[in-house]
Amino acid sequence: MVGSSQKTQIFMSHTKLDEEFCNKFDIAATRVGVKGFRSEFEELEIPAWKTIKEEMDKSCALFLMVGKELVKAQSSSEFSAFLPDKDKWKFTQNWIAYEIGLACQRGIDVWVVCDSVDINFPVPYLNNYEIWGIEPKVKENLSFWKGIFQEYSNGNSSPVNGNSLHCPNSRCGAVFNLRSIIQKDGQVLCPTCLKSMVFKTGYLL
Repeated sequence: MVGSSQKTQIFMSHTKLDEEFCNKFDIAATRVGVKGFRSEFEELEIPAWKTIKEEMDKSCALFLMVGKELVKAQSSSEFSAFLPDKDKWKFTQNWIAYEIGLACQRGIDVWVVCDSVDINFPVPYLNNYEIWGIEPKVKENLSFWKGIFQEYSNGNSSPVNGNSLHCPNSRCGAVFNLRSIIQKDGQVLCPTCLKSMVFKTGYLL
C-alpha cells in the first residue's frame, strides 16, 4: 500500500510514441501532487517484470493510455502477419496484459483512457473507462481529471457500484464505470469485447 508519507503514485501503461497524450495526463496529475510512473520497457532495468511489479506495488491505480499510436500499432499488425510490426505489437500486448494482471491481483483501480480514438484490442479487466482523453484547454475536462487525481491523493478509489454500466453483450459480462458523457444515439465500443454499445437516450456521468 502507498504510505501516508509517500507521494501518491499512479501507474501509466502506454507506448512512448503517444508522448503528447501522456504528457498532458502526467501534467494534470502533477498539479495535484500525484506522481505518474510511465512504463516504457526500453528504460526499465533488467529484469523488466521485477521493476514493473515493484512500481505497481507502489501505485494506487493503473491507467492504460490508449493513444492514436497504440491503436495504429494494433491496426497495422492485423495486416502484417509476416512483418516485424506484428511481433512488436504482440510484445506490447503481452506487457499490457501483465500490468493489468498485476493491478487486478492487487485490487487497485484499472482505467482505460482513450485519446478520442476507438479502442481496437480487448482489455480483459477494467473498472473505469473514459473515451475523450485529456485536453488542458477544455476547463471541464481538466477539472474532471484534477478531481480524479485528488481523490487518489486523498486515499480514495473508484470501484464499480450499483450505477456502473454492464456490457449488453451476454457473452462479455464486463462491468465498469463509464466516465464520459454520451450524446443521444451515441455508440461506444466495450473495451473488453469490442462490441458496440448504443445509448439511445444518451448517457450522463
